[in-house]
Amino acid sequence: MEITKLEAIKSLTPNAEFVMVNDVITEWHSEDITQPTDEAIATEQARLQAEYDALAWKRNRQAEYPSTLDCIHALLDGGDTLTDLQAQRQVVKDNHPKP
Repeated sequence: MEITKLEAIKSLTPNAEFVMVNDVITEWHSEDITQPTDEAIATEQARLQAEYDALAWKRNRQAEYPSTLDCIHALLDGGDTLTDLQAQRQVVKDNHPKP
């Protein structure tokens, strides 16, 4: 996912009211909030993108972990079912280690 200019502006000025057309602020309606510069917006985009990218391992793990229902069944069944579940989870952790 690529962080957009709009997301960066909202991050910098969450309560600002403005109009954007084709990634350009055409109207700024928040007199009490200073409109961010293009440089500030680009810096915030880069910061948000780095933050998003740094959590890729977590998103990938969540997508591959066994479902909550499978975990509940394994806990209730115990024995080999629980051992198999733990093995599946370990494979996911090994494939997507924390940085």
